[in-house]
Amino acid sequence: MVQPFLQQTLSIIEAERTGNFHESFRLVDELLKEYGEQDIAEHLYRDIPTDCSWEVVADLFGILIWSMSDAGAAALFDTTNQWLLEGDNLRKIRIALNIDLYPFRNSHQMRDVLFELANRYPEIAQQCHKFIASRKT
Repeated sequence: MVQPFLQQTLSIIEAERTGNFHESFRLVDELLKEYGEQDIAEHLYRDIPTDCSWEVVADLFGILIWSMSDAGAAALFDTTNQWLLEGDNLRKIRIALNIDLYPFRNSHQMRDVLFELANRYPEIAQQCHKFIASRKT
């Protein structure tokens, strides 16, 4: 069962997707107090119901990146990059590709991983190729 506060946060993020995330940032700050920064991506992914759209989860993670300490944001970034490396869960891959950051610190690694994912999942191929083209070394 999803926690009521998490469900409220997800609902507000979904409602604010077409505008600004004013209330969402406040709620995410509270969510951080409840969850803490350690392993937050995995904890939230586990707690968020699968019927919540991956777009909303990606928006939540994007807000978290801006709301966390540098160490917490780096850990979330590393977790989502690991999801891309594993490459076996399309929902996780879509979330990782949509948190408003280039995946991977190294552009060559990003290119290699995204080429592989584009070949494996045609539904994300265009997005993978856009990332690769926009991040020339």
